[in-house]
Amino acid sequence: MTFECINVTLKPSDLNVADIAQSAGVSRATVSRVLNGSMVVKPKTAELIRQTMDRLGYVRPMIRPGPKPKMGSSRRPRLGSIALVTTGSSSRQVFQDPIMAILVEELQSDCRKRQLNLILDQMISPDQVPLSVLSRQIDGAILMEFGPSENLRACISRMASLVPSVHLFAPGHPVEKIDHVTVNDVAIGNLAFEHLVGEGCRSFWVVHHRDYFHEALIVRGRAMLDRAGRAGCVTRTWARPMGQQTARRFWPDPCTDFSDLREVAEACRSAEGPVGIFMTLEQGATELAGYLEKDHLLMEGKVKMVIAGNHPSLTSGLPQMVQVIDLNFSELIHTALDRLLYRAKHLPTHTLTFLVPPFLCGQSPVGSGE
Repeated sequence: MTFECINVTLKPSDLNVADIAQSAGVSRATVSRVLNGSMVVKPKTAELIRQTMDRLGYVRPMIRPGPKPKMGSSRRPRLGSIALVTTGSSSRQVFQDPIMAILVEELQSDCRKRQLNLILDQMISPDQVPLSVLSRQIDGAILMEFGPSENLRACISRMASLVPSVHLFAPGHPVEKIDHVTVNDVAIGNLAFEHLVGEGCRSFWVVHHRDYFHEALIVRGRAMLDRAGRAGCVTRTWARPMGQQTARRFWPDPCTDFSDLREVAEACRSAEGPVGIFMTLEQGATELAGYLEKDHLLMEGKVKMVIAGNHPSLTSGLPQMVQVIDLNFSELIHTALDRLLYRAKHLPTHTLTFLVPPFLCGQSPVGSGE
């Protein structure tokens, strides 16, 4: 009698926890713990299980096995929850920031469309794990920095090891082993330069109004200065001192420390125009524009001004002559949430950085990269 051996390969949709457990050489309970975000599984074992799922193409089912609620029952099936976890500042400082209010509104709206609950939490140090993670209330987290933080990178690494996470507004040198979704800061600087060149500017100034180190803003400003320098144009940087440190540590010469935006406006009066001013963030933009308007520098075209604005609502008081670069806030939130849900569902071993394209208000987004 002859027997024919047939190799049967399961489709990804046919795979279950038992198949993953057998292939990885672990128990089904261990695989379930990894799928449910448990922190009791050793990191090496959890990584092995994730790699096995990637190799086999396992897709976690949307409807999990087990008893289902009966029709008419008051018990509702769990829809899923995510957390927005901030680092770097106290709760009071975070919720006083207008950007935070806009962020929560955008994120809550997108979560509602996807039937997700949103929890707000905070992490000050890597040893202070958010309660929403410890109590397993969430399926994933979006991480965001607010203000200076010595423990930023350690906090982000810690969170990424505990729960599927995405870092929103990542710095120029992002943390490893976590997905990043951020604006394309180099594209912002390039867009500012191209706009000011089109306005006929001869000198290009960067005004940096933050009094602490913020890598993304410095990347934006230097991108504009680099483009202007390569084109043989005159450049200059105005920057507020960062604590006990001079701003010249982070900016090329010539760089001027300033404490009052009136100093910038006064320098514009004697400069050969048109002077192109790029502010790396909307902070202080209305104040500077007011000083320039008082001297008729904007109206007469001696100064052209472009601002990188987090959201149109934060730049609504600016004169019409001031151009705003929109950071595409809604697309940032949408992309971060898409990637977080993918990571929570598929548990990929690789990480990606997503660069969301900015655009001049009233125009379409510029090209993006990944």
